[in-house]
Amino acid sequence: MIKIAFAGNPNVGKSALINAIAGSKLKVGNWPGVTVEKKEAHFIHNGEEITMIDLPGVYSLSPFSLEEKITRDFIINENPDVVINVVESTNIERNLYLTMLLQELGKPMIMALNFYDEFEKLNYTLDLKRLSELTEMEIIKTSAIKKTGLSELLEKAVAIAKRGEKSREYKITFDSFIDGQYALMKEEVKKDEKFKDVLKKYSLDFVTIKTLEKDSDFLEKMKKEYGIDCEGYFRSYTEEIENRYDEEIETVLAEKRYGKIKGIIADTLKTSLKSRLDFTDKVDKIFLNRVLGLPIFFVIIAGLMTIVFNGSAPFIDWIDGFVGGFIGKYAGILMEGTPDWLNSLVVDGIIGGVGGVLTFVPLMFFLYFFLSILEESGYMTRVAFLMDKIMRKLGLNGKAFVPMVLGFGCTVPAIYATRTLEDEKSRKLTAALAPFMSCGARLPVYGLFTAAFFGAKAGLVVVSLYLFGIFTAILLGMILKRFEYFKVDNKALLIELPPYRIPSFKVIMNSTLTRTGRYLKKATSIILGILILLWGLTYFPNHGDAEKSYMASVGRVIAPVLKPTGFADRWETVAAIVPSIAAKEVVVGFMAQVLELPEEEGEEADTTFSEDLKEQVSALGGAVKDSVSGIISFDVSSLFAAPDAEEIEEEGRGVVEATAGLWAGDPLAPLRAYSFMVFILLVVPCAVTLGAIKQEFGKEYLFKLIGIMLIVPYIASTLIFQVGRLFF
Repeated sequence: MIKIAFAGNPNVGKSALINAIAGSKLKVGNWPGVTVEKKEAHFIHNGEEITMIDLPGVYSLSPFSLEEKITRDFIINENPDVVINVVESTNIERNLYLTMLLQELGKPMIMALNFYDEFEKLNYTLDLKRLSELTEMEIIKTSAIKKTGLSELLEKAVAIAKRGEKSREYKITFDSFIDGQYALMKEEVKKDEKFKDVLKKYSLDFVTIKTLEKDSDFLEKMKKEYGIDCEGYFRSYTEEIENRYDEEIETVLAEKRYGKIKGIIADTLKTSLKSRLDFTDKVDKIFLNRVLGLPIFFVIIAGLMTIVFNGSAPFIDWIDGFVGGFIGKYAGILMEGTPDWLNSLVVDGIIGGVGGVLTFVPLMFFLYFFLSILEESGYMTRVAFLMDKIMRKLGLNGKAFVPMVLGFGCTVPAIYATRTLEDEKSRKLTAALAPFMSCGARLPVYGLFTAAFFGAKAGLVVVSLYLFGIFTAILLGMILKRFEYFKVDNKALLIELPPYRIPSFKVIMNSTLTRTGRYLKKATSIILGILILLWGLTYFPNHGDAEKSYMASVGRVIAPVLKPTGFADRWETVAAIVPSIAAKEVVVGFMAQVLELPEEEGEEADTTFSEDLKEQVSALGGAVKDSVSGIISFDVSSLFAAPDAEEIEEEGRGVVEATAGLWAGDPLAPLRAYSFMVFILLVVPCAVTLGAIKQEFGKEYLFKLIGIMLIVPYIASTLIFQVGRLFF
């Protein structure tokens, strides 16, 4: 098997290149022991089994961030047959710094000059032959979107792999003085028997350079694994260089690398007067405007939610009818004659519960699709820049908002993304605020309750919940920063803003399908197990009487404490909070289990399977038509229209209709529903997130956050209901 690793800066198109070459979606998992995504593609080429690994995007190989550590350790420990260094051709100068660091690892490499179609549009010229000579690497021009250079890149990589060369020595140069010191160090390392076993794992250049620049991670490994005090062994060389340049060794070497890069660029690249950044600069004058920037951001999010709800609503209705009216009907027929508990488990527990969660797959798909567009276009990075001024009020900078942006998708990666922040207190404060960003798992809950109680205002209400989460995080941050435990120093924001690009439809679809697939996997595995447990707690001890079940007892015990929140007059909403800590999506399935779903009236028994199936296919066609119509119309005004309760009642939309009956006839019903959604938004996040917090910050910090995330939702929901009822 041939193993090819793709390494490069963030946003240089590594994933797109692999997908274009392999002709398939990347298989996503986690790196052993960590939750950072591991992406791989496996395929057969000319009889050869090939694995391509998409390493995390990094700017350096210092072991200070998890991504950098993973990239460096993989190349060193896993010994890929070849490393493809993906370089953004329109920004070669910035990318070459990582190229030099990769060369120091001493592995066979090829350079893929990606986005070369954009490079040519700018009328730039590049002496590829000279660049190849100076970097000592073969260089292939590629474009994942245009599918150019892919075959050549693969063939070159396979050819190098077949040579069986697991190492490659590059010419590492700085200046005459440092090169002299460096050469002496290399000779000592080569001759000293102590390093014999070390050089079996690491390249000579890597050992020398990491010792010279006092890489703490490497030096610690040398002591622990080989008993060698490299820092003490070569201290004289390091001190001579530092004394000569009156700078820390890391700074000296970095400056020399950048100097070498500038020389390479001057020798090989000629740019035209036309700049690819012209368009980006013009757009940023509007999108990053001090006055207009944030309002535009909120308008974009509101518009996105409008499209998401208009586009997904017809499919939600269809799936709800398909699961309840078709699958539920025939499952009930098949289960006739079985014990009541088994019939209830299958029809109510599994089909009713998981079906309720699956109903919102279209909503997740549309959300992930349009979020991917914002991410791939380069806009989402600018959100951090826009939020910098606000984050500074918390003692943080805009970079801390990046984990929070990730939190809109899932809180788990948001917690691990705090590793990119500069100090421990910044990480702790950011981790305390990230769970208040409304993750995708909460969206099905919003979808259910807004459809039941707010009708056409659903999109507007959901937007308000997203904004409420952000507002709560800011307010809490301003309070927490006053405590020494969370107090952090203000740091200047240093973040790269990539140029705007028209996103590739294939890349967007891959990202959307991967994320939606994870939601489906979660719904049919983890959530299924939780729902079966919940079914047992709601079915027993009175064999299906939910009002007298164990779960009802739990809800009624907790209800008096939560009475001021307004939603605790129903045990179902109170009891739903407990399983929500396992996974927020479970709330939807739980409601489908404990509420009495409306039965289809009329001719169910008189229709045949083929007639029902034909009806479902016809309904699906209607859903597609209505979805397209809803997206094209971009009916923003519908967000402000009055809810049509009669329409919901007439349509009989399963769990939605049943949920609408929670507070039937109560004029405060929408306020109670909103209070409940706010509680679900702010309450303790899912168990996986709690595990991530414990892993990153320990038990003591976890318990502090749990306390905060029990108090905050209680106060917020109580205020919303008690103040809101004054206006109803």
